[in-house]
Amino acid sequence: MGAVSDGPPPVTSLGQTVDPDAPVRLEFFPVPKPVRVTFHTAELQALCPAVAGIQPDIYQAEISYTALTHAIESKSLKLWLVAFRDRRIFAEHLAIELHDGVAAHAPAVGDVRVRLTQNVRGGIVTVIEHPAAASSPSGSCATSR
Repeated sequence: MGAVSDGPPPVTSLGQTVDPDAPVRLEFFPVPKPVRVTFHTAELQALCPAVAGIQPDIYQAEISYTALTHAIESKSLKLWLVAFRDRRIFAEHLAIELHDGVAAHAPAVGDVRVRLTQNVRGGIVTVIEHPAAASSPSGSCATSR
């Protein structure tokens, strides 16, 4: 006769037991020299705060940074991004939060950039970049003469 289980097995991340209700944190590992790192995903999801319901907005995200002394462990990044799935957040706020979440680990990382492309909604594709690109003084695209 088999042993009786006291419940489901513990949740693990990278072989370590984790509390599924605890906030997800980015994890880092040392790098011997600075390197430029870019993560791409087409699986970032979040809920629009202006629309009732549970159908998520879906994004393609690019997060790039310079790993000066430490690099982000990719599985922790994936778990951190998945945690946005049930959050109600505007795309512009999401881009800023992703940026600030990585940039908070300075001086280990630097030159953080985030680009979100929201999948088509109402026939419109929205692209958000943070930090914003510098604009010309007139506020329009500069032309060469």
